[in-house]
Amino acid sequence: MTKLKLILIFIFVFYPVSAWSNCTIKMVFKLGDKYPLMNAAPDNSGIFQDLYTEASHRIGCELSITRLPKQRAHQGLEQGRFDFYPAASFSTQRSRYLIYLDNGLTTSEYGISSKGVPTITQLSQLKKVPSLIWLLETNSSKDEVASNLGIAAQKVKYLNIEKVIEFVNKRRSYQYFYVADKEILDSFIAKNDLSNLNTFGLKIHRHCCGQQQPMYMGVSRYSPSIREQLNDDFDPTLNASPQNQVTTVKANSLIEQFYQALSELKKEGVTDTIYKKWYAQLEDTN
Repeated sequence: MTKLKLILIFIFVFYPVSAWSNCTIKMVFKLGDKYPLMNAAPDNSGIFQDLYTEASHRIGCELSITRLPKQRAHQGLEQGRFDFYPAASFSTQRSRYLIYLDNGLTTSEYGISSKGVPTITQLSQLKKVPSLIWLLETNSSKDEVASNLGIAAQKVKYLNIEKVIEFVNKRRSYQYFYVADKEILDSFIAKNDLSNLNTFGLKIHRHCCGQQQPMYMGVSRYSPSIREQLNDDFDPTLNASPQNQVTTVKANSLIEQFYQALSELKKEGVTDTIYKKWYAQLEDTN
């Protein structure tokens, strides 16, 4: 056997093993519970872990998951210490250090408020609600929206529906509003065997914040695993959004391969299978 043949055999047989052991996709997520997407730290189980682990393995990589307070997680993304955040809402501030890529899941946002707040079908209506305070997590993408609308906001490190209930019941001189991801509301309703939040003095605004839409992971623009290029489809006459970004991921970068693996999982129905498995477990808790 020639020396060249031996070299080629070594490359094709041993290189994939080497790539697997040295390739790591670094995900960071907040500490709090977002079940069934992910449990509270240190328990990483949920849709995110299953989905992103499968996508990582398809390109010969391992997935690492780090849990941090949300503000520190985004600082890490801005510094390029992590590759991506599994589900990130868009803001112009975040787009300075994030590129948004469709992860194959869908989501929605609902408004949750004190029961005295009139039905909200668009966020601009909040400006007319007297004594309104918008509850926000630190580093929330909605901070930008509240500021643009001139609405008073109160920021806390972590919010869920239980904490919103506390605010509403302890500070009745104010009207509170909070935007909750579909998954947070689904989980709370299932755990408490409810159909609404009237028992807790809360009101759900199901049409305040847009229709069901793709869920986007926020990829760090400073990650060593990404390469960018100008987006030929960018339209400067339109507002920036996940569908209208100045740059996009360059082909053949590690993150682009990861994104393509996620797209394949969606086409093959694997993403939907993972989603249904965890939502079935959520329903079984009743």
